[in-house]
Amino acid sequence: MKRALSSVIFAGATVFALAQGSFTIVRPFDGSKIRETVHVMFPKNSIPEDSGYVGIFIDGEFIEAVAPKLSADKKYYEYLLNTKDLSDGQHKLEAKLYVDYSNQPRIVDTSSVDITVANKTSIPVPDEGFQIRYHFNTGTEHIYRIQEKVIQNMISEDQQKIKDSRPMQLEEDGESMKMLYACDNSYGNGDGLIRMQVVPDKGIRNREYAYISVANSNGPQKFYSSDMAAIYMRITPTGREVFGSVPEYFGLEGNTGTQNRLLLYADYPLPTLPTKGVRPGDTWQTNFQRGAINLENPYIQDSVVRKLPARGELLGVEWEMGHPCAKIKNSIAIGSGDTAKKTPQVNGVDKISDAKYSIEETVWFALDTGVPVKFYRDITVEGKGDFGLTVGGNSGGAGGSGGPQGPSAAGQSGGGNSGGKDPRDFHIGNFQRGGAPVGGPQGGPSRGGPTGAPSGGPPQGFGPNGPGGFGQQNSISTFVRIRIQQLFVLEK
Repeated sequence: MKRALSSVIFAGATVFALAQGSFTIVRPFDGSKIRETVHVMFPKNSIPEDSGYVGIFIDGEFIEAVAPKLSADKKYYEYLLNTKDLSDGQHKLEAKLYVDYSNQPRIVDTSSVDITVANKTSIPVPDEGFQIRYHFNTGTEHIYRIQEKVIQNMISEDQQKIKDSRPMQLEEDGESMKMLYACDNSYGNGDGLIRMQVVPDKGIRNREYAYISVANSNGPQKFYSSDMAAIYMRITPTGREVFGSVPEYFGLEGNTGTQNRLLLYADYPLPTLPTKGVRPGDTWQTNFQRGAINLENPYIQDSVVRKLPARGELLGVEWEMGHPCAKIKNSIAIGSGDTAKKTPQVNGVDKISDAKYSIEETVWFALDTGVPVKFYRDITVEGKGDFGLTVGGNSGGAGGSGGPQGPSAAGQSGGGNSGGKDPRDFHIGNFQRGGAPVGGPQGGPSRGGPTGAPSGGPPQGFGPNGPGGFGQQNSISTFVRIRIQQLFVLEK
């Protein structure tokens, strides 16, 4: 009797579901060739709103269960399928409609289509390899959104000796900002004169300003369009600097006096490219160009970068953001022996000794338009820091992590206030703030740097006298690892 009743309920559920509309995959079509993110669409009213959901399967393997949302035109339900993790070639996409009855999921309908994933194989590789070059055209502008994230790990030598002890980890999402790269002139040999500067995020209530954190500040500060100064670089079609400069600021016409004006500079050079034709798997010698403007002598410098030798590799080709792209990886690792004279200073830590640095940069470079559509930089600094403790007794709590703020200082007429020092070659961020007196050259600030290790001393438990006590007046050696992640995504 119970079995018969169950069959009736299930039959009723099937009729109810079918009455909502025919459940079928409308897009993509059967036999379609797809890539990147695909909109999988189902007819509107084919999924019960309160009790229905869809299971997505690829080649019979369950991917996830979702309640699809209506498309922008309100005509279909849609599910976004990311095909990047699928191998190129033929696959079976299957969707199963589930409806809950008596707290039990029931499959009431199934639809499937055959698809061909073509994220990589659809991009032919020339026999002579790809000649990967920037395409510079006078008047073109590209805006990237930059998102930064900082992860800091710390553990003392004493804690390392304790079984199962783990480093303290502080993680902070940096600010989101927009960066303009404009080609103000293109040359016959393929070079381009590039102007780079921060721009307001007009997508936020069409505002004409941006909030940016700089070192030695208590948080984000408001900078208007007129405060966002430009840095110029003439670069080759492979992204290498020919020269760089910071243009002189003279103020408004007829304006005189000694009033100071604070200008914001952002020095984020574009990635460098291979000089010869390359095929997937090829490697080459390249360099990183790290921002290195000198606001102490801004108008006499002819370079705004510091070049570091690195290793380049073409990981492959794939579609990204609607473009056929070369996927390039640039990397560098420098040991303590190479950096003995370039030890970084971090606020709150007297010194990071035996510092080791690494940078990895992954670039998706559009082969059709000649611009990077996305690039990701992962910067790591690690070493041993000595906390200078002067008072025993009570413990200070853990403070904030090192942030994405860059070298900065508030310049005054003829000079600047000293900020924290940065690793010079490896900037935590590339923002500098300089003061320019109206009608004359800007003052020379010293370079700033990252916010440092926890304020108030290490967290409880570091002291030899137990939790809450620093104990003896001596330095505590602490292993520090700071990781800065920067993501650049082309928006325009």
